[in-house]
Amino acid sequence: MSEDDRTYSQVVNDLSKASIPIRELRGKGSVAVTLAAGRIVALAFSQSGPNLLWTNPELENAAMSEKLIGGIGGDRLWFSPELHYHWTGKPDWEGLHNYQIPSTEDPGNYAFLSTGPDAIALGAEGRLPVRGTDQYVGFCVKRTIRMVSPPISVNDPRMRDVDYVGIKTIHDLRIDDGTRAGEIDLWHLLQTPVNSILIVPLRPGHKSGVLSYGLPGSWRTNPDSIIWRFKGNENAKIGIAAEALTGRSALLRKLCPDRWCLLVREFPADATARYGDHPEGVFREDQVFQAWDGLGFGEMEYHSPLLNAEHGPRMLRDIDQLWALGGSANAIERLAGALLHVDIQSLLHDEYKF
Repeated sequence: MSEDDRTYSQVVNDLSKASIPIRELRGKGSVAVTLAAGRIVALAFSQSGPNLLWTNPELENAAMSEKLIGGIGGDRLWFSPELHYHWTGKPDWEGLHNYQIPSTEDPGNYAFLSTGPDAIALGAEGRLPVRGTDQYVGFCVKRTIRMVSPPISVNDPRMRDVDYVGIKTIHDLRIDDGTRAGEIDLWHLLQTPVNSILIVPLRPGHKSGVLSYGLPGSWRTNPDSIIWRFKGNENAKIGIAAEALTGRSALLRKLCPDRWCLLVREFPADATARYGDHPEGVFREDQVFQAWDGLGFGEMEYHSPLLNAEHGPRMLRDIDQLWALGGSANAIERLAGALLHVDIQSLLHDEYKF
């Protein structure tokens, strides 16, 4: 771990000292959830092990979390279209001067909901102001998190000496009855440390290219995948159409000289659905996946289909899974082949240069 990394227990302790409410799931690994943007704020193979998500290096000042650049870290739940709710005017990707996160969204007004011991549920209601108008979109959202078994049987030889923790999240979003116009979707943003490598498998025969939203970035397009080693300083963002995706994406991260982590997200990618986010000046309705490099971290993101207050639908359910697997380079290479159908040997042995 680098000196900026924090263990799972350090993250939980920092939040507890700042009187920030958290709830935890423990079993095969550990998961911590806090109310700010419904965050999964820590995910780890053990309480003493590293948090596998990005942690803000200023987290010791967690009491000032709303002022931390990038927030406290983790896997947060936002809403889009981004051009409607975050930007005022033409996006300034270099300085981000006209970018503002609505407080209704992050931290929002989440509360923990009653549930059984094997799940954490939280929900919020809010009204998002549409920039440049007097319009608001009211919504109600619920997020339920459970631990989940690995996608490959623990008895499979490929899982020998492999650490694992995984979660399944169920999201219910509804436009409130008083809203008669406007659109909204779920925007899932998983923050990851610098030097993590994004791997996005591509569907054979797809005809969609990668769209750039921000400044130029150092991603690479291969016949079977998009690869991007996050530097944390590029202010670059990409989007990928649903028809090009397999419904899985991943982050590869070295934990120590002989140990790697592969973090795989399985998410819905419906080529027949309508998605709301797109670059300024380039109208598209197919951008389900996005990634970001900047502000000291990287992000692996995906969107739900749009809700439309006037024409419908006005409610949706969105389900994804997140699997973290830790092991030797050889073990992780085999697992990536099975789960992603991408050869990552060059990434594991530093042969892939950016």
